[in-house]
Amino acid sequence: MPLSETLEAVAQWYAERGLPPRVQTVDGSPLDQAIAELGHPETERPALRQCAPLVPAWETLKSSTDPLHVAKVTTELPEDYFTAYRRGHGIPEFRAILTSGDALIAFAVVRADKGEALSVGRVAIDTVTGYAGIAAIATAEHARRRGLARIVLRDLLAFAAEHGAENSYLEVEEENTPARALYTSLGFTTAHRYHSRRLSRQDGAG
Repeated sequence: MPLSETLEAVAQWYAERGLPPRVQTVDGSPLDQAIAELGHPETERPALRQCAPLVPAWETLKSSTDPLHVAKVTTELPEDYFTAYRRGHGIPEFRAILTSGDALIAFAVVRADKGEALSVGRVAIDTVTGYAGIAAIATAEHARRRGLARIVLRDLLAFAAEHGAENSYLEVEEENTPARALYTSLGFTTAHRYHSRRLSRQDGAG
């Protein structure tokens, strides 16, 4: 379909669900520019895709975290994952999103002494390309600033290395300064910036 018709279909899909229509695009890409030229200039939710060699990042984490404090890594989504990862709480589709795909998927959880999930994360390993994607990292509010996310990252990267991954990537919101500082310290650099381009009411979009 022509792009204008595609955007109308996207807008209709969102309208049927009572949501404002958006398209995620790489900032400054040909698609991004074309959508803007069709009358959709508003952008929101800027974020960065970052990459790093896996082993150096893992070694930095290993040398700066308590080796006795570990995350449990499983290939099954823990039942209480969303007690820490609140973005997916109450959204049925999130379970399918986190567990589907062609990659080797694993989850890490750091727990309190009584078993409560304090910090969680996910890795998706492409065994063909050797890339490991880190995502869905979150720490319960009352357990933050204790270095638990570093343990989750360490043990996810260790799992990925054991399964042949050589490089890692992740996505971080541009305004999340603490997370960006952590990733920079691990050697992550920005590959590109992306955002959601909100479809306006022009061309029937929204």
